[in-house]
Amino acid sequence: MRDATIALCAEHHVRVCFADLGDWGDAELRAEYDPAVPEIRINRRLSADLVDHAILHELYHHREAIGEIAVLRDRAAREEAADAYAAQLLEELM
Repeated sequence: MRDATIALCAEHHVRVCFADLGDWGDAELRAEYDPAVPEIRINRRLSADLVDHAILHELYHHREAIGEIAVLRDRAAREEAADAYAAQLLEELM
């Protein structure tokens, strides 16, 4: 599956890389999106079964950044929408 999610990112001109994203106390930072590159960085500490979801979640944020998806005002709603987007694409890719 990972090849398919990374290929989808490449179609959107987004690079995917793995990095140690550091400690965040009790919170787990799974991934981050950097619109300047654009790049999705996946935390090397992330469980392998969560990687594809994290990649697609951040792809949603990329699509927000380039105007393909409307940016919701509420941060929690944006995160929920990104999770739903990732889950839907994972289902489609299976």
